Amino acid sequence: MSARKEEKISPEKIEEFLNDQEKKGRKASSLQNYRRILQDLYRYLPEDKCIREQTGSEWKTYLERQGLQPATVNTRISVWNSFLRYLGRREWQMADFEREVVKVQPKLSRTEYLRLLSAAKQLDKEKTYLLIKTLGGAGMRIQELPQLTVEAVTAGKVELEASDPGRRRVVHLPAGLREELLDYTRREGIRCGPVFGTSEGVPMARSNVNYFVGLVSRDARVDEQKVTPSCLWKMYRETCEEIQAKVAVLIEQTYQNMLEEEQRATGWKV
Repeated sequence: MSARKEEKISPEKIEEFLNDQEKKGRKASSLQNYRRILQDLYRYLPEDKCIREQTGSEWKTYLERQGLQPATVNTRISVWNSFLRYLGRREWQMADFEREVVKVQPKLSRTEYLRLLSAAKQLDKEKTYLLIKTLGGAGMRIQELPQLTVEAVTAGKVELEASDPGRRRVVHLPAGLREELLDYTRREGIRCGPVFGTSEGVPMARSNVNYFVGLVSRDARVDEQKVTPSCLWKMYRETCEEIQAKVAVLIEQTYQNMLEEEQRATGWKV
């Protein structure tokens, strides 16, 4: 067992682990998932990019606070444990790793999401339309809705507060949604405070948000189990991850093309 109290992580070390997993017969899809998870971990780490005994439990807590489902957190911790096994740091593996079977959350597709918006528009359910678009389009979580204020919409961004100041995030509102929210608040006479609130200016309760979001499931021909704030958040995250994966491939291809051009211009045998 290593006596060092920290282990420095690098992109090269992550690739070495992935190469090892490939030799062990891991599928390409699994390797792609491992790479994405470990790259997320790498971005999470402090500036020194070192992991320590407490890093696993802190990362797990961070993932849970991001609103990820238990099954998703378990997948990331499973990859964490495999990575530590490769590094020879079994003593830092998550001893409380949850292995029980968890209920799989229904998956809302992008097409179904658009059908929900269309149905809400056709039924003239503006609040439902805006809630669905805010949760699924802007990527806000249900517990963050009270922070979507008239002031934030006017500024075009929501600076979300967090218990850990270093983990705060900013949601930039899409231009179309911002205009729709501003128009809605003007017509409803909401001059300040939460956009989605009661007549007294109190943020909507979770039960009310769930009720409004689910109003159009039947007309949109979408299973009501999929029409929830958590499913909308999951769809948003998966959409972002798919885009990030495509961008990563384009960056790699562009870099390789650049190297080939440089080789043709300055290669040793040119």
